[in-house]
Order: sequence, then structure tokens, then C-alpha cells
Amino acid sequence: MIRSSLREMVKLHEGCRLFAYRCPAGFWTIGYGWNIEAHPLPEHIAAELKAHARITEEQAEELLTISLEAAQLKAEAIFPGFQDFTENRQDALTDFVFNVGTGTAMKFKRLRQAIGERNWPWAADELEKSKWFLQTGGRGRKICEMVRHG
Repeated sequence: MIRSSLREMVKLHEGCRLFAYRCPAGFWTIGYGWNIEAHPLPEHIAAELKAHARITEEQAEELLTISLEAAQLKAEAIFPGFQDFTENRQDALTDFVFNVGTGTAMKFKRLRQAIGERNWPWAADELEKSKWFLQTGGRGRKICEMVRHG
């Protein structure tokens, strides 16, 4: 179950575009950060995009639900003990995985070690030292604050 707090945070961080666009990383994207190249659209949404060069707000919400459920499952796998973390830390780490993807999240070895040791200040420091933090502005600051303070 996706908490509304997580949903609203990701919506704020991502913004919504009902037409396809190239994200800062250069990938074709739509809705709330759905990477079309990495994850083909469900057929009914692809048909809408093809017919009207845009999707509906309801379809953007549907894609967000799919993405958040996947990101949360991935965060649970990447960060052992995830279910025992505070809701704020769960939301922060799910948003992080949503943003960077599983492969990139796995490369944050010291972050994962710090979280494994439940050393939240160290975990936040590792995020703050990363290229990701420099590229994300307010999103990075918010996630680090949530990781650090729970």
C-alpha cells in the first residue's frame, strides 16, 4: 500500500507532464517521471499517447501508482529491515529509488552499509556527498533530512 505522504512527495518532486518529453538524463518520459524507454507504457496508455500526443491525468496517476509500487518493492530489497524503518525513512528511500532506479541505488554501497548499521546521520552524509545530491536540489535536501531525522 502506497502512503499518500509518499505519493504527494514524489508528485511534488517530479511534477506532471501529460506529453512525452526528454528528462534531464535524456530519456523519453511522461507523467510523473515514467521512463518510456526503460518501461514501455501499458497498451491503453500507449494508444492514448499515439492518438492524442498526450495522456490523461488519470493515466498519469495510474503510471505513478505502478512506479511507486515497484520502487517500494525495490527499496525493500535494497535496504534490509526496510519495514522496521520510520515511515519518513521508508518514504525517503522509496523516493530515492524511484528517482535513480535500482541499478544506481545499488551502487551506493556506503549508503547501504550505513543503513544496514542504522547509522542514519552517516547515511544522510553519504547521500549529501553524491553527484545525485548535487543534481536534485530541493529533492535531495528533503530526502537527506528525512533519512537523518526519521
